Amino acid sequence: MSDQQLIAAPPSPCVGICRIDESSGLCLGCARTRGEIASWRAASAEARSKIWRDLPARRGALGLDLHRLNWTTEEIRSFVADTMRSDEGTWVGGVHGAVAEFCIGPNESAEVADQQGCVIAATPRAAIRIRVSDRVRALSFANDKVIVLAVPRGDASPVENNGLAALGPDFEAIRPRDRKGYLYDFGLGLTSGFGIRTADAGLRDTLNGCIGYQWPQLLVTAGREILQASPPRVVLNPIGRIEVFTAIPLPDQRTPPGPHTHFLPLLLSAGRETPPGMELPLAYVACLIHYPPSSPSPDHPH
Repeated sequence: MSDQQLIAAPPSPCVGICRIDESSGLCLGCARTRGEIASWRAASAEARSKIWRDLPARRGALGLDLHRLNWTTEEIRSFVADTMRSDEGTWVGGVHGAVAEFCIGPNESAEVADQQGCVIAATPRAAIRIRVSDRVRALSFANDKVIVLAVPRGDASPVENNGLAALGPDFEAIRPRDRKGYLYDFGLGLTSGFGIRTADAGLRDTLNGCIGYQWPQLLVTAGREILQASPPRVVLNPIGRIEVFTAIPLPDQRTPPGPHTHFLPLLLSAGRETPPGMELPLAYVACLIHYPPSSPSPDHPH
C-alpha cells in the first residue's frame, strides 16, 4: 500500500473496548467483526469506507452509544477551526466539577490563529489553545452533536501536583502580556489541571503560604482572597489550555453567559474525569468537549 493510500484511508473505529459479542460476532466497542479487525491494517481505503458505512446500523442493533468519528487529523483540525467563530458552540475543559468554558459570543471580536499545529483563539473574555496531532481522536455519542477530543491514556502525562503547586511564570500564556503572571495549580490529582494566574504580590504571598494544601483546605484558607482578587483561571489538558478572564461571580450571583469557570466541591469530590453519562473507556483521556450552540454542559445548569 502506498503512502498516499495510507494517508487517504479512513482511521480505525477502535474505541479501546475490544470484546466480541458472541451472539452477533461483533465487537462491543467498534461493532466490527473479528475478520474486519484482523484485516484492517491491510484493507484498502474503499474496504474501510464500506465498513464505516455499515457501523451506524450495527451500533444501533447492539445498543452502542460511544463511537469514534471517521475524521482524519486534518478534518479534526478543520472542525476545531470552524468552531472559532461567533455562536459556534462551547468548548469545555477540565474535570467533573472543575471546568473552564470557552465560547465566542454574537458580534464578539476574536483573534484566531493556526500556529505549529495549534488552533488558537482569544477574546477579551477568554482564550483557548488546542493542539491537534495524529494522536488526537474525535469521539462522540449517538447523536453526533457532542464531540469529545481525546488521546490514548499513554499519551497523557499525569498531573503530578499533589495539592497546590507554584508553577512559576506562565510562559505558555496565550496572550503575550499575561506571561509575567505566576501560575498556581490546585493539584486535583486528575488528568487535567485547574489553577489561577496572578501577578498580585499580596495574593502570591497567600498562595505561597498554602503550597501543598489540598483543595478543600486551600478554599478555607485562601478562598475569600481568591474570590475578591478574581484572577484569570487556567485549565490545562493534554492537548492545550483554556484561560478565562471574566470575574468570578460572588456566591449570591448567577454565572453570566459566555466564558466562565466552575469549581464545585460537591461534584469534584466524586473524582470523575468526565460528567456522568459521558464515560470513556480507560484507554482514552478526554481532553476537551465541544457542545453545539444552546446545549449546556452537563456539569451544571447555565
